Amino acid sequence: MNLECSNLDKVFHDFLTLKKIRRTGWQLRGIRNGESLADHCFGVTLLTFMLADVVQVGISRDRAVAIAIVHELGECRVGDIPYTALKYFPDKSKIETEAVEDILGPLGEKITRANLELFKEFEEGSTLEARFVKAIDKLDMLITAAEYEKTGFASLSDFWANESTFRPFAEFPELAAYAEHLRRNRERRLAGRHD
Repeated sequence: MNLECSNLDKVFHDFLTLKKIRRTGWQLRGIRNGESLADHCFGVTLLTFMLADVVQVGISRDRAVAIAIVHELGECRVGDIPYTALKYFPDKSKIETEAVEDILGPLGEKITRANLELFKEFEEGSTLEARFVKAIDKLDMLITAAEYEKTGFASLSDFWANESTFRPFAEFPELAAYAEHLRRNRERRLAGRHD
């Protein structure tokens, strides 16, 4: 494959942006030095890799991990749009898809097409693997919220009260059970009980 080094510079500049952008939802709740998009992507990818064989359905772990790796790529260009802002961005998926296409374009059509397919698959939830990664995305958020609350941040109740957070787990009972475990542990912490 012939590839211009200057094209790699452009792509890697965008990729490295994921390390710099903090997750907006945490910042809106006073967590100034919260996880970056890269931190979140690593968490989702690691959880996907570790849990793909735990669920009792036939998930292709390799495909799920590939989806997890690219699932936030559009945010290199459009930033992290928090849940509370989604009503103002009805075309969020479309603009992120366009961003992914622009970011990967310098790598050539074959690489762009393959990764854009994975990104669209995630956005549309069109496969079992994509829906699994969407559930893992929510699970990573809950694990992170629990960890922030353990260190004293107390303004995260809306993460736990939002039913759309828990909806993706319905297809994956093992993930649903763990999410409920996290919620019960949180309730015990808030009640002052430490088991």
